[in-house]
Amino acid sequence: MRMTSLAVAVVGSLRDLGMPRAGETVVLALSGGADSVALLDALAEAGRRQGFGVVAAHLDHGLRPDSALDAEFCRNLCARLGVPLRVGSADVRGRAVHDRAGLEAAAREERYAFLRRVAESEAAAAIAVAHTRDDQAETFLLRLLRGAGSAGLGAMRARTGNLIRPLLAVGRREVLEHLRARGLEWREDTTNAELRFARNRVRHELLPYLEKHFNPGIRATLAREAALLAEDHERLAESAADVYRQSARRSGEGVLLDRDALRRAPRPLARQLVRAALHEAGGLAQVKAVHVETILDVSERAGRSGRRLPLPGGREAVFRFGQVRIGARAETKEARP
Repeated sequence: MRMTSLAVAVVGSLRDLGMPRAGETVVLALSGGADSVALLDALAEAGRRQGFGVVAAHLDHGLRPDSALDAEFCRNLCARLGVPLRVGSADVRGRAVHDRAGLEAAAREERYAFLRRVAESEAAAAIAVAHTRDDQAETFLLRLLRGAGSAGLGAMRARTGNLIRPLLAVGRREVLEHLRARGLEWREDTTNAELRFARNRVRHELLPYLEKHFNPGIRATLAREAALLAEDHERLAESAADVYRQSARRSGEGVLLDRDALRRAPRPLARQLVRAALHEAGGLAQVKAVHVETILDVSERAGRSGRRLPLPGGREAVFRFGQVRIGARAETKEARP
């Protein structure tokens, strides 16, 4: 079988990523949409050629009345391609209420939790998701509009731990060409057309406008910028790690940062120290550049003590002369901006 440009790109990506190797297994997130169907087909062929196994994993989010049809489609597709399929279900609406999060965020959390469970049960070396160059461009714009710093604008990486994105250099046009060449069908998620979701507005309104009026190749340009920022961020993060070990320490469920170390460090490095503390003390979900910058601004003001800054996730930054503590918000005291 002659390989399509998408299949060639996937094989090259797996080689660059160094995984999976012969004898190993990769779990693929299969929604039934065009991107994941194309990746499944390409991975299955690569696995036969290179000796690694592929297991597909489909999660029913329970958000649409016809979601059961997606699972049935995935079963038929996997039977045709000779790929084992694992199916699960989740109460995304319930998760959103519990976490006080949007449906998109709740669905993402449930999906990755499910993929991790399947990967563990299959002793898989990697989890593959079908994010494309177009997804990268959309993510870059969304984070830019929300005020992300350089770390956030770096967007998605081709590999994060055991999570791999073999289609990250591939455009949606190549995906559709592959599907047509291979005679493969896919499922359309009707919610992808609903403009109440920010990503859909970026996909259907903002990007087409930028393509028409500014740059026909805007998707590739944005994806390239994201990759460059990711590389710069990774180099800076390596430098920040050593400084962080010397200037931060755990304090219960929080982290204490040395304010003098923040003042002495160049601003880009100081940002990384604050982000590392936020990550260790509850994660970076909903953290924006303004939160990091405000912590640094207050830290630089000598003598400020007792100041409290509210942070996402029920946390706060408390400034005590030579230190700033990042941790859970004290319920007995009112946090002031």
